[in-house]
Amino acid sequence: MISVIVPIYKVEKHLKKCIVSITEQTNRNIEIILVNDGSPDGCLEICNEFAKKDSRIKVINKENGGLVSARKAGLAAASGEYIAFVDGDDYLKPTAMEIIEAAIKKHSPDMVLFEFLSILPSDEIKSSQNFFAEYARKAELSEKLYPTMLYAGEFYKFGIMPSCWSKVFKKEILERELSEVNNDIKMGEDAAFTYPCLLDAKSVCMIGEPLYCYNIRPESMSNAYDKNLESIIFLPYYRLKEKSREAGGALDSQLDYYLIYLTNFLIRNEARGKNPAPAIKRIAANEDICAAARRIKAGVLPAHTKLLARALQKKSPAMLTLYMEALKIFM
Repeated sequence: MISVIVPIYKVEKHLKKCIVSITEQTNRNIEIILVNDGSPDGCLEICNEFAKKDSRIKVINKENGGLVSARKAGLAAASGEYIAFVDGDDYLKPTAMEIIEAAIKKHSPDMVLFEFLSILPSDEIKSSQNFFAEYARKAELSEKLYPTMLYAGEFYKFGIMPSCWSKVFKKEILERELSEVNNDIKMGEDAAFTYPCLLDAKSVCMIGEPLYCYNIRPESMSNAYDKNLESIIFLPYYRLKEKSREAGGALDSQLDYYLIYLTNFLIRNEARGKNPAPAIKRIAANEDICAAARRIKAGVLPAHTKLLARALQKKSPAMLTLYMEALKIFM
């Protein structure tokens, strides 16, 4: 059986559509766990409404602790052999669980990966990940999946998307890796356990059909300054670095690009603050970041990111400040 975990926070407008897409799956042999993470709107009432009508639904109501803690709470309550995630403002294709269940019955993989649709106000875009076979064991994963998992040859492009909702996990692997993720992570929280799970997996199924609908909402994109971001943004990187070491360096070169990606995001955040200078100096002095900038191939970077790499290579706060000011034009 597959347990479907839905972490819920401030998604009242979209939640009914999300839950209905799960309860009306053609494969009814699923468990549904709705985790209300202290949402201050009417989400809990909606969850309880559905639970009264469907015995497959469990409702967990907890104090707000963030996305990672909500997923952990759902996992602790799950009884399925496999675990899926759906965000409360997204939804599933009607046959998603049926297709995934068929792959599980055929191959008994440690993980199932699948494509998804990004839903925009006036368009739908199908994901295109580096899937190379219906089913692959460890040797093929090491040869064909891992080398492009975090970095597929273009900056900002993942070979395998980090999102946990585009994957189904064998519970025992997920329990081991999710428990290692810091609850405070707000960016990269999926990458911090999905990639380690893939490194642990001995076999994986890959489904080229989009089964999940990722709802891109302009109102969910925050442009506010986060004063705590600097203290947590690199936590996924260090978790992946540790996991890569355990796997014989499987991700080492890709992690350089991932670190520059996170650094770019941090600088964008600092550009919104009132006094970015101290953070800019700390970034310029961070040897992990500057060493990564020296190792990456600058030729593959977008024009503006080449300036970032150059500033980091020189450990120059002045150049980083120029880069930050240039970013403000497009923010």
